[in-house]
Amino acid sequence: MAGFDAAAPTFDRYRALPQSVAEAIRAAIWSAVGAPAGARVLDLGAGTGRIGKAFVAAGDNYVGADHSFSMLREFVLPGRTPRLTQAEGERLPFREGTFQAVLLIQVLTGASGVRRLLAEAGRVLAPGGALVVGHTAAPPNGVDEQMKHRLAEILIGMGVEQHPHRRGHVDALESLALRARRFSHVVAASWISERSPNGFLTRHRTGSRFTALPETVRDNAMQQLASWAEPHFGSLDAAFSESYSFELEVFEL
Repeated sequence: MAGFDAAAPTFDRYRALPQSVAEAIRAAIWSAVGAPAGARVLDLGAGTGRIGKAFVAAGDNYVGADHSFSMLREFVLPGRTPRLTQAEGERLPFREGTFQAVLLIQVLTGASGVRRLLAEAGRVLAPGGALVVGHTAAPPNGVDEQMKHRLAEILIGMGVEQHPHRRGHVDALESLALRARRFSHVVAASWISERSPNGFLTRHRTGSRFTALPETVRDNAMQQLASWAEPHFGSLDAAFSESYSFELEVFEL
């Protein structure tokens, strides 16, 4: 949790979605779920409201939950009071069958107890409801992906493994798809974003998992990454226009 608390004040500055993308994601979710008017939606891992603010602004029956109070404190929308609760995803303070939709947006990749998290999400989901998993899809050979890959190599060389649970998350989703009454994959939004090595270095320094590492490890890793990136891309300030999308996996249970 400490990493997310530390990242909270700058999270939206470096990770905000382009204008109208959150609204497009909301529209795609309701279209895919097909829930009745007034349906209750739980945003599990709501964070600063990067997606949830679109639901609140539209007057939806929305509840946001996150284990980091510091992240929720940044969930501010002028003229609106979002319903938020601080809670662990594996122990939610809601009764069975409370929500017609449960959202898991950008939360599964680094989770250590994915199966328990999905089981708890299923417990609070109403019969016939939908579990929606979402993530940003980056170009596989884009600046960020190359930088992430090289950083992972550097950290492994330093004895640090950042994503030991990724395989478990993939296996859990495959199991969920087999149990679902219906499964659909939706591209909710797409956009062009300008990326640079320097932008990645600045942004990644504030990442929740990265900030949880010891300061000496972070500084050493960033120095090594910058030294690799400058000749690889020609300049740390070299800018590249890249295509991004936001993708949803909808499991109707």
